[in-house]
Amino acid sequence: MRILLLQAPVTRVTAHAHQSPPLGLAYVAAHLLDDGHDVELIDLNLSGLNSARVRRALDRVEPQLVGVSAHTEAFPNALAIARLVKDRDSSTPVVFGGPHASILPLDTLAEECVDFVAVGEGERTAVELARALAGDGRVEAIAGLGHKRSGPPAFNGPRVPLDPGAIGRPARELLSLEFYDDAYNVLVMRGGCPYRCPFCSASHLWGARRRMRPVADVLGEVDDMIAEHGAEHVFFVDDIFTLNRGWLHELLEGLGRYEGRLQWGCATRVDCVDEPLLRRMAEAGCTGIQYGIESGAQEILDSVKGIDKATALRAVESAVANGINASCSFMMPFPDDTEATLAETAAFMKRLQDAGGRLLISYTTPFPGTRFHDEAEDLGLRILSEDWSLFDAKHVVMETRHLSASRIEEIAGEIAHGLGMAKTA
Repeated sequence: MRILLLQAPVTRVTAHAHQSPPLGLAYVAAHLLDDGHDVELIDLNLSGLNSARVRRALDRVEPQLVGVSAHTEAFPNALAIARLVKDRDSSTPVVFGGPHASILPLDTLAEECVDFVAVGEGERTAVELARALAGDGRVEAIAGLGHKRSGPPAFNGPRVPLDPGAIGRPARELLSLEFYDDAYNVLVMRGGCPYRCPFCSASHLWGARRRMRPVADVLGEVDDMIAEHGAEHVFFVDDIFTLNRGWLHELLEGLGRYEGRLQWGCATRVDCVDEPLLRRMAEAGCTGIQYGIESGAQEILDSVKGIDKATALRAVESAVANGINASCSFMMPFPDDTEATLAETAAFMKRLQDAGGRLLISYTTPFPGTRFHDEAEDLGLRILSEDWSLFDAKHVVMETRHLSASRIEEIAGEIAHGLGMAKTA
């Protein structure tokens, strides 16, 4: 089967969301290739939503199935892509995947241009869908698939998660790696998050359990990127890279064997590192780490993150002392933020900056699947827009009981100006 996969683009690219290959879609492509299909993958983040490019690809590939992946902010662009597919040939099946469609599958299926939704891990769902469309199986029997073949939009139910050892390698050969800022990103684990922060949809989407890829598989993939692409820096893709210490120490032992030939970065929580671990990470080639700190007011941290400011400061100081660039991300506002708590946040951001931390700030966004979205009224939040393209952490899309949208923007500008940084990243 001829299959075209498209990554829907964001509208506004910033340093906070640096460009890197779409691993999720590349994994789907790899499984489809292994099943014998002809697959083309286009990441429209490299060009923006270019209708002429999409039409040319459709004419060239003449796809028998089109897959479109999108985060929330890119969902309107994903629909625009799907409409281009249907305008060319209304009989071409279109399947949506990615976080937004996975969290809102029935809403997504209500769109006339969408035929199917792959919920959660899409690799095996995509393979089984392609087989069913070719006459081998029924779409109504595919776990993880939403459809409207038998009437109103319906979801067949979740599928059993993939064994981490069966995930394999993404089809990087289908991507133009030379055009990415961070070309060599490596998935190290799958699954949800045990911390259940109210502004994050990971637990809603994946549950609470994380599944680590075998260390040998991760190191083998790094070896291949060095041998095949000359990679000198990789970024390990996970929000809490240091969650499993036993697994991590095994990985660090393997990374240490590169002896200065490879540098790498990661992201984690400040309460999941300490000075000895950061020292060992630096010795194994770590040069950059991103911490999600979010607020500088302890009462806010207690309610949304469960970390303390002293731990955050130590994590930044220890990273910098060991030669690791520390990026500290903040968001504003939270439901209980006031002008006073935001002043505390600004003061704490200055302390982290003085300690050598790089600061990033964004607007808190009530994404679908988060408590801030699903329980907005109870939390005193007012969601200001139904335009998903504005849900990019760069626009104010919610007010709190204490702060209006205009005041939120004013305070963000004041904080950014005082710290000599961009208003939002």
